[in-house]
Amino acid sequence: CNRVTYTVRTICAFRGSSVDISCTYNSFGSVTSKFWFSPERSHRWQRSSQPEDLSRDSQYAGRVQVLETKTGRSTLRITDLRESDSAQYRFTFNLSNFEFGNSLPGTTLTVTGQFDPGDGFSCALKGHEDHASPSVYPPKPPSVSVSPSAEVEEGSSVTLTCSSDANPAANYTWYKEKEESPKASGQNFTITDFRPEHSGNYSCEVQNRRGRHSPTVHLTVAGVTGQLPFSYTHCSRGS
Repeated sequence: CNRVTYTVRTICAFRGSSVDISCTYNSFGSVTSKFWFSPERSHRWQRSSQPEDLSRDSQYAGRVQVLETKTGRSTLRITDLRESDSAQYRFTFNLSNFEFGNSLPGTTLTVTGQFDPGDGFSCALKGHEDHASPSVYPPKPPSVSVSPSAEVEEGSSVTLTCSSDANPAANYTWYKEKEESPKASGQNFTITDFRPEHSGNYSCEVQNRRGRHSPTVHLTVAGVTGQLPFSYTHCSRGS
């Protein structure tokens, strides 16, 4: 039987980025031609009921590529996205005496404004803003705690804990100053049998794909002066 199945039905992307819109298809007979089109561009078609290949549309000149990595799968790639590209995109194929797919719902693309890596964001289809996707944002300034104290009795244990609100969830990695290799991963880091050589600054790198923080805490053997306060630095992608 003839069939067109879209990988996803809705896509949200930023202006200036690229997007891949994919589908799989099956035909009962030999395919004579196939292409992607947008019904929103029907005002440019020579015949209003006859879809036209998107790659021939001047609005997409130099920005559209059709990829077929294997038989029965087609991907429309649009680069340098513009907000005017927000539309529904469909795939159709022709047999010797039959055309299939041009009336079936396709994938709806929504293009939003330029992305600032430090900002949180969510996506929603126009007219359905009440059903936006969960907001995505970089880690917020972390809270760091030391238990039982940053002044550690020699031979005892100390636990450092770091936490931050982030979406997607952040990864936590602990470092000691002047050492390249991480000491531990995860929100908690415990040092047992604390010795003078364990004294120093420890940083917790809190990172997701939107940005990172790196709060620092100073540990010392109880009775030794010169403690440093907590501090943190913040970096966002692109800075």
